[in-house]
Amino acid sequence: MSEQNNMTKPSKKFKYKPLSLKDILREMKQNIDLMIDLAYTAIKFGSKELADETYKMEQRIHELTFLLNFQIIQAHPRGFDEAKMLEPLVVMGYSIDKISDALSDIARVVYINRDIHYLIQLISDISYVPEPIVKIVVNKGCNFIGQYRKDVHFRSKHGVDLIVIRRGDKWLFEKEEMIEEGDILIVKGVIQPIMDLKVICKDQELFSFDIEEHQKELNIDLDNPDICEKVEEIQRNYVAITDISETMIELALAALFFKNKELAEDVLEMEELTDGLNIALEKDLLDLAQLVETPRDLTGIMRIIFSCELISDSAAHIAENILKGFEPHRILQQAIRETSEIVVRETLSEDSYFKDKTYIELQNRRFKRGFHIIALKRKDKWIYRFKPDFVLEEGDLLIGLGPKETVLQWRRCVNPEKYKEG
Repeated sequence: MSEQNNMTKPSKKFKYKPLSLKDILREMKQNIDLMIDLAYTAIKFGSKELADETYKMEQRIHELTFLLNFQIIQAHPRGFDEAKMLEPLVVMGYSIDKISDALSDIARVVYINRDIHYLIQLISDISYVPEPIVKIVVNKGCNFIGQYRKDVHFRSKHGVDLIVIRRGDKWLFEKEEMIEEGDILIVKGVIQPIMDLKVICKDQELFSFDIEEHQKELNIDLDNPDICEKVEEIQRNYVAITDISETMIELALAALFFKNKELAEDVLEMEELTDGLNIALEKDLLDLAQLVETPRDLTGIMRIIFSCELISDSAAHIAENILKGFEPHRILQQAIRETSEIVVRETLSEDSYFKDKTYIELQNRRFKRGFHIIALKRKDKWIYRFKPDFVLEEGDLLIGLGPKETVLQWRRCVNPEKYKEG
């Protein structure tokens, strides 16, 4: 059996377990966020191990979509009007399912193109080096066993971020989870703290991929000016389309949950951008294929770009429902009331505390207030990834996500005059 077939083997029979709508929506959002990290890390480092984890999460999304549809059926819509109010939930479930398919396809590229990570390193933003995400098994003798996740302090004491715990077929995101022997920790960080954590967890297994940075000689002659020019164009557009499609997921879900038409319009604007980028990338890849010795090496990139287009289309489908003027069904209204976060759009004013501050300075608790900036629009240009020295300017449109209880304080930091006290 081939390696690729190993990823597509039949999964075990799904056992129905009832979940509330709130829990279904929360788990869907958590799983999609994790799938984004896993998929792009898999192709960045050529990790089949992480590609397999992405595939497992795709299967869980399928299960959650079934549970969501089952909840909708149980809602017993009476008449056309009430059934119409459930449409956004149906579209959301379908769209998230398609997004998970696309992310799984991105990760699966490591099975059809073994050297994809070398090519990704070539066309990625060289100034941005992502931290690897790895699996670490908790074995007997590890002093974490029996402790709550929140009490281990992975970031402050061990220098890594614990993203999620996998226990058998369950994905555990909550900080109140107790760590048990046999748990698989999905962690993100720099190399040395990761290696130190493996020692603490008594995990002696080697990684299925090399997390050290190594450059490989590809069959691409970068001394050829025509090839070099095409690679630069592909690099610029590849970074843009992957960043935009990832951002669109978060904004589309936020637009749905908070019935925010402005966010929905932002998503549709981004979808138009991805359409243009997709056409440009396909053309550049075809042009480059005629200049290189092994054009087959480019098939993995083509598949990734196609998947990004599917992601952006699915996010746009969610946003379109907001602009139709729907009224959220009562079961969605309840989920909205129970969420602890909110997304806001705010324009940076002349007297803003954020003005002329760098992105790293805004991580100060005084300004951050628990919020993170999802995206920023400067004039007609969208910015999705922020380097530490990125400087904010007057007139920037910020889209932030954070806790409801600090939203007013965050708004006052962005636009003090508009939200002045009293």
